[in-house]
Amino acid sequence: MPKKGPDVNKINKIRKVLEKNPQGLWVREIARKTSLDKSTVSIYLAKYMDNEIEEAFPQVKGELIKVFKLKGMRFY
Repeated sequence: MPKKGPDVNKINKIRKVLEKNPQGLWVREIARKTSLDKSTVSIYLAKYMDNEIEEAFPQVKGELIKVFKLKGMRFY
């Protein structure tokens, strides 16, 4: 029977990557650095880590992208 609730190891992987990147990262980059699927990363950020992350929309090469960082860390 599959377990219910979030996988603590996945949360820790995402948290560690965000700690190492205080400027923030977009979902695809978080997924690449954690070896998790990007939909898994999106779900975990929205559902299980919502209280500890912040979003920003910096402009990169003329495009707005959605970037996530841990609360209390600075965007550059």
